[in-house]
Amino acid sequence: MKYSILAILAHLLTNIKATQEVFTLSDLPPDSCPIDSPISCSRNAQELENVNSCCYESPAGVILLTQFWDYNPATGPDNLFTQHGLWGNMCSYGYPQFCDPSLEINPNGEIIRSIIVDQFGDEELYNNMSYSWKDYHGKDSSFWAHEYNKHGTCFSTIKPSCYLSNTPKNQNLYDFFRIAIGLFNKLPTYDWLAEAGIVPTNSKTYSLSEIQSALNDKFGANVFIKCDYNHAINEIWYYHHVKGSLLQHNFLPIDSVAHTNCPSTGIKYPPKGTSTTIHNPTGIPARSYVHLSGKSGCLISNGKWYTSGTCATYHFRKTIDDSNIEIRSSKGICGINGNEEFTCSRAVSGGTEFQIKDGKIGYQDKFDWCFGSTTGSGSTAQTSVKLADGSCDSFQLLI
Repeated sequence: MKYSILAILAHLLTNIKATQEVFTLSDLPPDSCPIDSPISCSRNAQELENVNSCCYESPAGVILLTQFWDYNPATGPDNLFTQHGLWGNMCSYGYPQFCDPSLEINPNGEIIRSIIVDQFGDEELYNNMSYSWKDYHGKDSSFWAHEYNKHGTCFSTIKPSCYLSNTPKNQNLYDFFRIAIGLFNKLPTYDWLAEAGIVPTNSKTYSLSEIQSALNDKFGANVFIKCDYNHAINEIWYYHHVKGSLLQHNFLPIDSVAHTNCPSTGIKYPPKGTSTTIHNPTGIPARSYVHLSGKSGCLISNGKWYTSGTCATYHFRKTIDDSNIEIRSSKGICGINGNEEFTCSRAVSGGTEFQIKDGKIGYQDKFDWCFGSTTGSGSTAQTSVKLADGSCDSFQLLI
């Protein structure tokens, strides 16, 4: 039976600790994958129509390692950008998500520790995850499960079918977290910024060019820098192509294709634990998830209702005249579109006519909402919410 070189390599790498033997590619069958594995998204990769995608990442060959700077509430060590995730983006545009429901695990993530520590005996990996891959609500396991279900099930080179038939169950899940932490450890954002004299402080701000120069020089390509509503550093994204399988860890830096939302000057880098500058009246939080009364799920960052995955964090602040509330998500300002649907994006120019009363979100003093149109299906379905018109079963948006 013919096996992929990379499938056998995964099996050997998993067991090398126990056997203490050293294997090289010369020990493996030479004809299952190209001798010179292609680089994802390259012309060579795109021309390999008859080669199994276990040999190279396809169709999502742009690999992102993303990191958070969560300063309020302080999340993770004071001198560490924490892990957000390992993502695969399409070579052209967009990204796949929740690709294989049969591979998904319980959203609570409680099984992850037993797989990594009990099954594979890798307590060091689990400890590294517990240290650097943090959820700001303290629900680390749920966060890991979300990242695996949404992104980890989409990588072509670590599908279960790419492994030997006698490979242990859950090998692909273990490899996803092992690869993600391995790449994360090679991208010490905090240290790179500190070497350039860029350190957390409330006494000064930095320019975009200063931050870009510090990170781009170390990474070898242009990184994506994302700011929050307070013009403070929020996330760093590192883009890569990968040569061959993810299991080979051969990541090649490429320029970011996303555009920063940070200003050219005046970027804040607050020490962890710094409060935001927003002062809201009693009963209105600076940020919160948005749930629907009597419904499961929550709103995601584009303003739509979603029953799978992680809820988006919404930010609230009083308008200048204190009469209304401005709502924002990571996608931008939130408002009501022409179909009277709640939506959040950079294209929204208004968004200052919301009210919050008794924990309920209203718009122009209307506090009842209904479901609108749905896109996608199954676990990927997203449904818009719109102002109630009296012809539907209404609910409230709760914070």
